[in-house]
Amino acid sequence: MTTQKTAKRGEFNSNWPVPDEYLLELGRMVSVWGSLESMTAVAISMLAGYDSPTDPRALTMVAHSNFQQRVDIVSALCGQLVEEYPHLKDYESVIKKIRAAQAGRNKYAHNALSLDEDGQVHIAYMSARGTFKTTVEIVRVIEIEEVTAKIHEAVCALQSLITNKLLKPMWER
Repeated sequence: MTTQKTAKRGEFNSNWPVPDEYLLELGRMVSVWGSLESMTAVAISMLAGYDSPTDPRALTMVAHSNFQQRVDIVSALCGQLVEEYPHLKDYESVIKKIRAAQAGRNKYAHNALSLDEDGQVHIAYMSARGTFKTTVEIVRVIEIEEVTAKIHEAVCALQSLITNKLLKPMWER
């Protein structure tokens, strides 16, 4: 790991704690994730029948809901409305995309990245489902970019589902 050399609070050396290209992509991932979080709140407002997607009554109900709860609400509302609004028929595939995006985001947002003495970036994480397991993997920038792409595709899929207007990912427009 690169040692931080500046002495002033809030000023960080380049490539600390991992190379800047990783930090850039992690920041992009977080920014695009915020779009997905916001879109789930908008989707709930619209599916719940509010006139405005930013109706304070709807947003108040989801303001403190975690992301998993929001996705469950979107799924449940789509399931209830699919007969009345047939364009919602593919909602399960959209929910699947959202969950895949969440899994990718969680891997990088909730685990430690570190730089080894050979200049390789690693991620370490653990699981305790049934048995305790630790994993350390080499991380490449392209892997974080792929997670960001999946998040963006989930945003587009959810917006397309809710508005019944196709929104292609930015690289297909």
